[in-house]
Amino acid sequence: MNKEFEFAGSFYPEKAEELNSLLSSLKQNSNVEYKSKAIIVPHAGYTYSGHAAMAAYEHLEAAENFFIIAPSHHKVFNNVVLPKYTFFDTPLGSVEVNNKLIREIAEKFPVYIDDEPFVNEHSIEVQLPFLQNIFFPQRQNALDFMINLKKLGKKIRITPILVGRCDYKLISDIISAYWDNSSFIISSDLSHFYTQEQCRQIDTYTAALIESAKVNLFEQQQACGLIGIKGLVDFASKNGFSMIRKEMYNSGDISQEKERVVGYGSWFLYEGAKNDYIEKFCSKYILSTSRNAIINAIREEEALPKEIPSVMTELGASFVTLKENGKLRGCMGSVYPAKPLLIDIIDNAKNAAFQDPRFEPLQEEEIPNLDISVSILSDIERIYFKDERDLLSKIYPYGVIISDGNHRAVYLPIVWEQLPDREIFFKSLKEKAGLHPDYFSKSLEVYKFSTTYISDETVSLME
Repeated sequence: MNKEFEFAGSFYPEKAEELNSLLSSLKQNSNVEYKSKAIIVPHAGYTYSGHAAMAAYEHLEAAENFFIIAPSHHKVFNNVVLPKYTFFDTPLGSVEVNNKLIREIAEKFPVYIDDEPFVNEHSIEVQLPFLQNIFFPQRQNALDFMINLKKLGKKIRITPILVGRCDYKLISDIISAYWDNSSFIISSDLSHFYTQEQCRQIDTYTAALIESAKVNLFEQQQACGLIGIKGLVDFASKNGFSMIRKEMYNSGDISQEKERVVGYGSWFLYEGAKNDYIEKFCSKYILSTSRNAIINAIREEEALPKEIPSVMTELGASFVTLKENGKLRGCMGSVYPAKPLLIDIIDNAKNAAFQDPRFEPLQEEEIPNLDISVSILSDIERIYFKDERDLLSKIYPYGVIISDGNHRAVYLPIVWEQLPDREIFFKSLKEKAGLHPDYFSKSLEVYKFSTTYISDETVSLME
């Protein structure tokens, strides 16, 4: 039995040629640098959310089975529901449902199999044309045609899941059980029907929670598909994976309606730490941006880069270190992620050049001899200890922050190269904080972090 399409002509074009043309026009980069097995995408009308959705779909890894995990907007039920349908139709054709896998899931997890909740539900249907357009485009160049010959005899199957009232850990467990052989699409819009300014504030907070894996801080009003989002974020966090932002805006940015808007965002999962992704794909960009920030400041020009990698809009903390002819010329930074990483790096580059109290402001003639390095900080973790001996056993090889009353200081991990002895390292850090080198108190708070170090040397080693 086929599930007929219901939202063609409203959420997306009804004619196949027009639909494919629209989807193809939304594509930005057919040669993305990373393919992902999981994405978060919106499910509104294509005029509004299509750009955000396609930005993530371009990263989606091909698979013979795609889970589409979406909220139920009209039916109330417990746990999740999967369909009996054998196909879901769209104007581009039919997509086969993986009924065999659905029966297997029903044997392992507390789920229901029922077609009725899928009737008049758009959160699954609007995702299907993206899959069809991305993985089986009607127009192909010669190389793509030859590559797709290998797909003859293969076809994509979907496992649609509508989410009701349930624990997000059920979604996390399903993703974990089928991770090796499937790709995953989490269908969700963000905040609904706030003013545009309120929407931006709420969605920015939601993005920060997604990107920092703070699952327990989510509130239901932040996203209609929140349980699916939480399930994927929980799975990613447990496996040391990261969520990388692609797009975030709201309906008011499209329609100019400011009073009742809906937020849209998209992310893809990276199988590693976010800072590893930044180092691999953004190192040259970061170094050139830092240098240009200093040059623009000297010339009294303010200019953001025209092209900004989406991951650089996520919150981050950094230190920028300047050396001239091998000697320190300035170093300034931040330890807590309070602003987008791009802005943090630009601000710290300018601060290192002009605000480091140990040096005179940098002059333009010094720039040709200037070496720039950027350290991007991980999350800060407090160190608990019984005594100083216990503490010393826990600080290497990390960056260390100490705080006691008004006394505070930080050393980056690279300082270990100059001060490899733990006692000397810690005494020096206390002196930097304005404390006696032998000072120790139960009121002392100590934190650790790691850094991703980017310099011209590290970039050349990666090439």
